[in-house]
Order: sequence, then C-alpha cells, then structure tokens
Amino acid sequence: MQKQRYSQRGQALVLVALAIIGLVGFAALSIDGSHIFSDRRHSQNASDTAAYAAALAYIRTPLGNWKQAGVDRAANNGYSSADGVTEVDVYLCSELPKVVSGRTLECEGLPNGADPADYVYVHIKSRVKLFFAPVIGWRQVFNHTQAVVLAATEQETSFFPGYALVSTMLGCPPYPHDPFKVEGTSLTTIINAGILVNSDCQNPQPAYDQRNNSSTVRTDTGVCVVGDAKYSNTVPAPTDCQPIDVSKYMLPNPVCTHEGKIVEDPQHRGVYTAYPGLYGRNFNFDSIVDVNPNGTLKLQKGIYCFYNGLDMNSQWTITTDWNGDGQYNSASEGVLFYVPSGDITFNGSSDIHIHAVDSTVDGFPKEYVNYLIYVPPTNPNNIYITGGNGSQFTGTILAPNSYVRLNGGSGTVALNSQIIGYSVALEGNGTLNIHYNANQNATTTYNPSLTGIE
Repeated sequence: MQKQRYSQRGQALVLVALAIIGLVGFAALSIDGSHIFSDRRHSQNASDTAAYAAALAYIRTPLGNWKQAGVDRAANNGYSSADGVTEVDVYLCSELPKVVSGRTLECEGLPNGADPADYVYVHIKSRVKLFFAPVIGWRQVFNHTQAVVLAATEQETSFFPGYALVSTMLGCPPYPHDPFKVEGTSLTTIINAGILVNSDCQNPQPAYDQRNNSSTVRTDTGVCVVGDAKYSNTVPAPTDCQPIDVSKYMLPNPVCTHEGKIVEDPQHRGVYTAYPGLYGRNFNFDSIVDVNPNGTLKLQKGIYCFYNGLDMNSQWTITTDWNGDGQYNSASEGVLFYVPSGDITFNGSSDIHIHAVDSTVDGFPKEYVNYLIYVPPTNPNNIYITGGNGSQFTGTILAPNSYVRLNGGSGTVALNSQIIGYSVALEGNGTLNIHYNANQNATTTYNPSLTGIE
C-alpha cells in the first residue's frame, strides 16, 4: 500500500505573515510608544511653564488677563487650541473642579489649609497621531498633562501673629546658641500671646530647653515647639506645631541720610536731647564728654541708625517722652533704632522708657510704623536687654538672625512688644512681663512667590 504524503508547502508563508504582524506590532509599540512618551514629556514641560507664566502675570496684575499669558506660553511651546483638537485650560484652583470636554479638571495635592484662590492650574490636552498602530486599529492617542503653581501675591500681614516671643532658627546649631533657653530664677509672664520655637532640634538638645525648675514661664496661649521640649515650670506645657517659612516676610530697609547729634540742655545740666540720624561710632553714653553717669537722654522722634552697635551700659534715664508730660504722644514722639552692625546692650542700671512710632503723622514711613528695634539678617550679633526696675519697651523688636538675651535684672521689666530673634534666652532672677498687643506690633507683607506643586 502506498503511503500518502502531505505537502508542507505554504506553511512558511503563514509563519512569515505572523512574524510580519508581530514585527509591525513591536514597531508600533516602540516607535509610536516613544512618540506618545515624547509628546507627554513635552506637554508636561509646556504645562509647567504655562502655569508659571500665568501665575507670574496673576501676581503682577490679578485683575488683568493673566490667563492669556498661560495660553500664549503654551502656544509658544507648540500647544495651541487653534488646531481645533488641542486644549489649553487655565484656571485658579478656586474655580475648580470643572468638567471640560467630558474630563473633570481639579487641583490635587494642595497643602492643608491652603487657599485655592492662591493657586494657578493649567491643563493641556494634546493629540498624538500614530504611524504603525493604525494597522491594529489605533489611529491616535490623547495626552493630558497638568500643573499647579502657588501664586502668592504681596499682602499685608503681621509677623508670627499670636506669638510674643519667637525663635526663628530652623536647625540645630552648636552650643551655646540654643534655639530657646530658659535658665536662672526668672519669672516670665506673657499676656495675650504665646511663644513660638521654630527649630526641629530633638533630645538631648531640645529646641525648648528649660534647664532647671527655679525659673517659671507662664503664657496665655502656650508654647509652640516644632522639635522637642524639656521643661519643668512652663504653664501650660509646650505643644507640637509645624515650622513656619520665615523667608516669606518682607523686611524693612531703613535709611539715615544725615548725621545724628546729642545736645545738652543749656538750662539743665545732665539733660540731653538726641536727634535722629546716623551714629557711626559705638553709641556709648559714657563717651559723652562731661556727663554725669546718671544723666537723662530725651530722644526726638525719628529713625536712629547705629552702624557700630548700641551700648547703654551706665545709669541713664532714656526716654522718648520728649516733652516730659509722662504720656506717649503719637503725633510727636517715638523712635526706630536700626542697627546694621554690632551688638545691642541695655544694661540693668538704666531706666529705659522707649516707644516705637505708631502712626504716619508728619510723614513717617508706613513701612516702619511700630518697629522699635530692627537688626537686619546681615547682623548676626547679640542683643542684651537687662532693664532696670520699671523699664518699658513698646514696639516690635525684630532681629531674625541675632541672639536675643532677656534678663529682668533684679526688678520688673515691661515689654509691650513682640520680640523676634534667631535664638532667644530668658535669664537672670528678675521678672519679665510681656504684653502682646497686635495694634502695637509692626506689620509686613508676604514676599510674592511662585512655587510648583508636585
């Protein structure tokens, strides 16, 4: 019987055809996939730059056509709705969510407590035409990319509202510059406010360090500490809080255009009047010729610039009560001490009654109102306030990069102030009474800023 033979001719053609389909599929996946990925990356970059352009325009002119700035920047990067397919959507996050072309646009990832009206959102829809994928039925793919940018406009605010004492330090410096230190046998009472310690230092070097149980700190609203706290007599006990970005505040920039001077009253020996202006040498009252060490210095209203520190180390009476009526006169009295270099020392043997200028009467600049002492960040030196019994300081003491030491001496010192330093220490065996009154503290503005949200 003859065996039947089966021909295998044509099977190779089937295998080749299948291989070609596979190769086309791989080609579609690699080439078209790369094209899709490339467009998505380019679209994301366009979304980011468009969001920044719109946010910048929004900061500059919130009531202008800032959305068009985002649309124009996207068009410059090759994404324009003029083709009838591409979409470029620009909104404030407060205008979202919104359904556009069947897709819900919404801002995601905003920080807790953030105001959506401060954030600009951009969405780009782009079409990618495919080359090989149509063989398997895919002709086009749509990419969707989005970006969110914080557009913080300049706005008036107060420094660290609700805190009478603030340590701005963020990290952990070497000893002895602790973020916030309490030692000695002092009694510190803070009325209508609390304490903010911005450092994240942990034990054994805590951010808030009360070194013995002989000192006492009492606050009305508590002590807020980012890092750890070691304490004994702090009432109420410190609590955790979130760090604050200290760079967001705009700082003043006082200028003195003429030399200051000190003149003795011809009818009252030992009574002097100081005039605003520039003091280039160390402002040490003991250096004034033929002055009794218990003289009186009356400060005329204005800005005093001390370019080599400020030293009040003798038994002086220093006052802004220029007319001597025992009252602060808003129209004609008050000072701002600007100290761009050197230390500041108020010795406990002096009787000090100084008040910041609290109004724009007589053309006093609004941006300097309620600043009593300003030490710019470029001056990292020390501030020592050891007031005598009954001394009073009224107005904001701002020294964001300085080491502030507060010592009640042997008496009671009243600080109607907000005191902001890089490092703060409460020392001595006296009493510090700090009264926080928002109306007596300086205001500032937020720096305009652009920040992308990942």
